[in-house]
Amino acid sequence: MKEGKQERTLDLLRDIGATYVVVDEPQGFQTSVPPVVAATSPDVAMIRFHGHNAENWEKRGITAAERFRYLYSEDELREWVPAARRLAEESEQLHVLMNNCYADYGVRNAAQFADLVSG
Repeated sequence: MKEGKQERTLDLLRDIGATYVVVDEPQGFQTSVPPVVAATSPDVAMIRFHGHNAENWEKRGITAAERFRYLYSEDELREWVPAARRLAEESEQLHVLMNNCYADYGVRNAAQFADLVSG
């Protein structure tokens, strides 16, 4: 979100009770969404992990599995633990979605993240 519009957007989502989705994805592209950590609903907060496959992020004519082919390291996931805990405190529920949908990468990273957050 562009500076100045970020707070207006988050305030609007709060006003209408909509959930803002925090996104982790490759940065540096015109289409990149910065990972702004915010909870806009008291009911649900959400983080969506797309991976950091910058090579394929804007490539056309590939499958979703190719675009999101990225296995997070434990250190990368660990960096998100404080944000996840904060969002969990600010909302009744925290939903974490692993969209790194190549092979079993999402399942493996979901299990790792669950261990890190609960530990």
